[in-house]
Amino acid sequence: MRTNLLLSILFLVIIVFYMKYIEYYSQIVSNSYIPDYTRWILSDKYVAKEYAKHYGFKVAKTYQLVKYPHQLIFDRDTCVIKAVDLCDSYGVYLIKNNIDLKTNLPIQTTEIINNLQHIRSHISNEYYMHDSMYNGLIPYSGYIVEELLLDEKGNLPSDYKCYVFGGKLVYTAMTYNRKIVNNVQTFNSVWFDRAWNPIKWPMIKKNYKYKKLPKPKAYDKMVRLVENMGSILKRHCRIDVYLIGDNVYLGEFTFFCGARLHTMYSNLMLGIQWKLNPDKYYQDPYLKKIVPSYYNKP
Repeated sequence: MRTNLLLSILFLVIIVFYMKYIEYYSQIVSNSYIPDYTRWILSDKYVAKEYAKHYGFKVAKTYQLVKYPHQLIFDRDTCVIKAVDLCDSYGVYLIKNNIDLKTNLPIQTTEIINNLQHIRSHISNEYYMHDSMYNGLIPYSGYIVEELLLDEKGNLPSDYKCYVFGGKLVYTAMTYNRKIVNNVQTFNSVWFDRAWNPIKWPMIKKNYKYKKLPKPKAYDKMVRLVENMGSILKRHCRIDVYLIGDNVYLGEFTFFCGARLHTMYSNLMLGIQWKLNPDKYYQDPYLKKIVPSYYNKP
């Protein structure tokens, strides 16, 4: 009886230790309060693109960068409209031939402007990419209009979420079979190790599909770029990219990702990697050179 009690207590201690110090999501939360200009400014979608371009990534063309939704100029029939500071596809418009790909309906410019204004006035903290540092200060609460990236068949491309620790790619989460039906986006996901071997254990709670897939044409180039970027950042980062033909396009830098969507096994593996490769708060001198003068300063 006493042995069983001691084993139960030991088990609880291990669980508490895991949840507080090792588990990936717990580390994300604790790191989100540490003031870090690099992670803060690279949460901005415009700055992230300009920075990645300097280090060899392709990026979607920027057509407009404005402060307020009413300043948007709807002069392109195919583009993406989104806030530079929000995440989780919140307030993102994918427009192809003047059709909103989320609704399959013709775009209504007044409706887009009103909705973006509504989102801004009712936004909650969970949609901010910079999270909790600098007392919630945002680098820039503006809007970007950019090129809509499509694959060789004219479809939305698969995206590759690259988990980089200590300058090394550990896992790549490939999102494929992405569809938008009745304004709801669905997808399948399979994770790979650095050698492009699929991970059999489910890494996310929903839509995980273990499957062997051909290595993408630009995979080796992607590895070189994301590992070089990770070595420069000297921090853990999930670097999201699109592979289109021979090109590697930056999606975004994600320092505080949605780990609550991961399985316990996934968060354990990621958390261990982070512990083995702690962040070093180095700041690249080039970074401040590309930040527009009208952006906020922490």
